[in-house]
Amino acid sequence: MQQPAPATPEQVTALVRAADPRWRAVRCWPLAGGVSARVTGIEVEEPGGHTRRLVLHQYGAANLRFDPQAAITEYRLLCLLSARGLPVPRPWLADETGSMGPGPCLLQDLIDGERVDNAPDLGDFLGQLAATLAALHGAGIARAEVPFLADVRGDVPRRLETGSSQPDRFAGASAVRAALQASWPPAPVNRPTVLHGDYWPGNVLWRDGRLVGVIDWEDAAFGDPLADLSVTRLEIAWAYGPDAMADLTARYVALRTGTDVSTMPLWDLHAALRASTFDMETWGLPAPRLAAAQAAFAQFADNALAGLTRPTAP
Repeated sequence: MQQPAPATPEQVTALVRAADPRWRAVRCWPLAGGVSARVTGIEVEEPGGHTRRLVLHQYGAANLRFDPQAAITEYRLLCLLSARGLPVPRPWLADETGSMGPGPCLLQDLIDGERVDNAPDLGDFLGQLAATLAALHGAGIARAEVPFLADVRGDVPRRLETGSSQPDRFAGASAVRAALQASWPPAPVNRPTVLHGDYWPGNVLWRDGRLVGVIDWEDAAFGDPLADLSVTRLEIAWAYGPDAMADLTARYVALRTGTDVSTMPLWDLHAALRASTFDMETWGLPAPRLAAAQAAFAQFADNALAGLTRPTAP
């Protein structure tokens, strides 16, 4: 997918000054972003010579096709989350119309942290991932505060309708689609919450062994917290195996007492459907790692399908 054109120095200056007229843009550099988004780091000088680092997120066609107001949606959500003390970037400015830049964009703080691909202490890593996800789901943000977020239950019909034109990347994807067509939607067994929508290690930042930031909120939705947990379960199964997935799930359920996991198989199938078109062959993984990821997907999907006809345990 083609990324938006990079912001010019003049556009960066205009955006920075619109966020705070006292700021002066000093330098810019590209950051890793999504498939169709463009993400740029910006260093600004504040009064007194202090510096601040910001992120300019320019939305790509895929995000805007799903939500033409993606910039203001993410801005409003981050305002709510940061006000509740969650580790998210502070938003400064949403340019929904692209009047100051080359398209819709969001200016926010840059969190000083790094992604962790190989956790040195897996138990602690999983514990912090689970605790942060539980804190997000326990933030108490009501539906009336986020009317701009989509209902996550609508994601499956949308993907089933549009996914027929995309090739399946994993064996068993057709069985996943058939089961969802027959059984969707899940019963509403848990209190709905704000959902990140793509909570996996690549969207989490760490510093000195502590989780300090959750980024990339453009897939946020509202609904059963199991929708988020299932996405994370699949990602952890891919990266660290089924035992780590089970450990993460148990830690989350222990923190969110009263969570009803009876519909987990359907939410796991939702996560599998979401991942079924991921083109992992283009990710540059070594052949053994790619084969392991494909096997993990198949096992995850098979367990979810089997779980539709038996009681579910975390």
